[in-house]
Amino acid sequence: MELLKYLIEVLPAIIVILNPFGGALIFVSLTMGDNRAELMKQSRRTALTVIITLFVFMFLGQYIFQFFHITLSAFRIAGGILLFGMGMSMIRGQHHQSKITEKERAEVVSREDISIIPMGIPVLSGPGSIATIMVYRTNAEQGFEIAALTFSVVLAGILVYFVLKYSHYLVNKFGKTALRIISRIMGLMVVTMAVQFIISGVTTVLANSFPGLLS
Repeated sequence: MELLKYLIEVLPAIIVILNPFGGALIFVSLTMGDNRAELMKQSRRTALTVIITLFVFMFLGQYIFQFFHITLSAFRIAGGILLFGMGMSMIRGQHHQSKITEKERAEVVSREDISIIPMGIPVLSGPGSIATIMVYRTNAEQGFEIAALTFSVVLAGILVYFVLKYSHYLVNKFGKTALRIISRIMGLMVVTMAVQFIISGVTTVLANSFPGLLS
């Protein structure tokens, strides 16, 4: 029961910060004219890139903290500020534009493989996704929490694959406006997550600096 409860908590958070529907708009613009086989290949490689990137920071994040002498509270606050800015950009409909410039777009269109750069990194698994997974992993102390977090990353990667695989169909069926609406709703959820990260970080700092203040 605890495993399911934790899974319900972390899976939507990871999906929201990855924002596959916002990324689908970029994917469509970069793969215009590609055949079905190529789209499936690019979608699969992008999903694998996302999973591998999140796994790397999920399992090595604690060592990065130790090396740079970063506390979890400080990272929560910094990550919350970062996520807040990203969430507000998503709400304003600027998220899909801010992650890749027109110059970068022109460069990658001429390449055969756009799955790793820029789709995998940084369009989907960017700073916000990395910060989120590192915070959740540092908070995960029980074995079932680590298992749920690992499972969530895999499920999120699978969702990324299917959203990108059918991205051209989704755009043709529902239009870019519908995907942008979904992206903005996700942006609101990202802002909420960001505020919670900041509150948690500040609360811990105050509790450690002024014992009894919050009791």
